[in-house]
Amino acid sequence: MNAKLFVRNLSWSVTEQDLYDLFGQSGEVLSAKIPLRREDGKPRGFAFVEMGSLSEGQQAIQQLNCYFLQGRDLVVDFQDENRGAGNGGSASLSSGSSKSNKLFVRSLSYNATEHDLENLFQQVGQVLSVKIPTDRDTGEPKGFGFVEMASVDEAEQAIQSLNHTNLGGKEIVIDFQDANRNKGKSTGFNRNSGGGGYNRSGGSGYGGQRERSDYSSRW
Repeated sequence: MNAKLFVRNLSWSVTEQDLYDLFGQSGEVLSAKIPLRREDGKPRGFAFVEMGSLSEGQQAIQQLNCYFLQGRDLVVDFQDENRGAGNGGSASLSSGSSKSNKLFVRSLSYNATEHDLENLFQQVGQVLSVKIPTDRDTGEPKGFGFVEMASVDEAEQAIQSLNHTNLGGKEIVIDFQDANRNKGKSTGFNRNSGGGGYNRSGGSGYGGQRERSDYSSRW
């Protein structure tokens, strides 16, 4: 059985030939693909590598995870389909939530910021907006967040690639947002819910009233 690997935190200068050469030290490389961004043709900062067998895939992970390549430490792991059914790697895709470009991220470290989420999720696609709600009384984060990707495909890729990623000392859990989550509720993503939110359409960064208003209309 072949082993499909997901490689992230790639430098933009890394080429597919570089990956063939590097992963070839661990076994037979069947393919190496670095996706490009639609808007400018630049690498997205991650890649897919297929090894000839599961044992060679495991060997590549052991040898190359955290390997320093062209200025960055690689993160190498199996794609979800090779992680095994017992460890919950693909649980989110079967949870029953309808697919959309809006994701729910739980088990967040209280130290994780909206910038951290944006930086993580933009490794797999274009991030339109990020929100970490905070408690109205204390201002402390609630331990979960919302991320809006540019497309359903990119959202699904985020689940497959980033689910159970360690962020700030905790393994995050990612799923599609429940479309019925906020029906009949006035709370949530309004200007009183706490936290400014990040929104690419807002234009002036994190925080301000305009960003919060724009963001609430998306959800």
